[in-house]
Amino acid sequence: MTRRDFLALAAVMLIPGCRRAAGPAGARYLAWGQAGRSGGSFIRPRAIEAIGDEVYVIDTTGRVQVFTLEGEFKRSWSLPEYEKGTPTDITPDGKGSLVIPDTHYSRILEFTTGGELLAEWGSYGTGESEFVYPTGATLGRDGSYYFSEYGMGAERVHVFDADRNFLRRWGSQGSGEGQFSRAMAIGIDDEGTVYVVDTANHRVQCFDGEGKLLRIIGKPGGAPGQLKYPEDISFASDGSIFVCEYGNHRISRFRRDGTFVACYGRPGRELGEFNGPRGVAVSESGFVFVADTDNHRIQRMEVRELR
Repeated sequence: MTRRDFLALAAVMLIPGCRRAAGPAGARYLAWGQAGRSGGSFIRPRAIEAIGDEVYVIDTTGRVQVFTLEGEFKRSWSLPEYEKGTPTDITPDGKGSLVIPDTHYSRILEFTTGGELLAEWGSYGTGESEFVYPTGATLGRDGSYYFSEYGMGAERVHVFDADRNFLRRWGSQGSGEGQFSRAMAIGIDDEGTVYVVDTANHRVQCFDGEGKLLRIIGKPGGAPGQLKYPEDISFASDGSIFVCEYGNHRISRFRRDGTFVACYGRPGRELGEFNGPRGVAVSESGFVFVADTDNHRIQRMEVRELR
């Protein structure tokens, strides 16, 4: 660890367990966590999901930690392996279980919400039912599985039916329309539109369920409405989407047609500020949770609904 990294880590460790305050863009913030390996602490949290009245977080120690919406620690478990790296996403399957693309082990894991491993499927490769680095997961309205992937030129989306049978895939490496450069997350809205976070191309591409490109959200840059290394996406019930930007240290909000709404956050370590955030999740109750990765904490935003 360099001296600079040590000083940054030391500064973050001074953050109390839970704080509240108003912040930029009219949002209110609650934060919890600090650098550490005990329950309620994190080493670079990355994957995050809000399911019902619970928040699930995976950090680089290979732990899945579960919290209340107020940030109270409830339980945790460890992934089967994590020496090579840890997952970048976690999503509910709609049937009471969790789907985790185990990125660096080229497989998909399924758990109960209590941490029991139910299934493990997929293997390394570039074939139809194989993965290199699966990154994001989401479920279609018919129970089908959609995964984003990168590595070894395999920049693509995989689709499997509800019984895990391969259906189709689309995408290739590049910067053209329908191509990807480090596709890091995927989501489906209630209209069935598939959103792929095309990280190194600094955009979000939107498709129908068969892979037809519908529109592109964002373009490279730091101005409002532009994106810099987006890492994750989540949907709100008011029809807006929240995009987590690692490169701009903020959350950007758009309408689903791509119209820019607002930015939340700025670089830093105070409440309402972020340091390399990599995950975002919107709860059914409307809270926006952010994996504030390099600050080793979670922040919760309260923002106004769109009218």
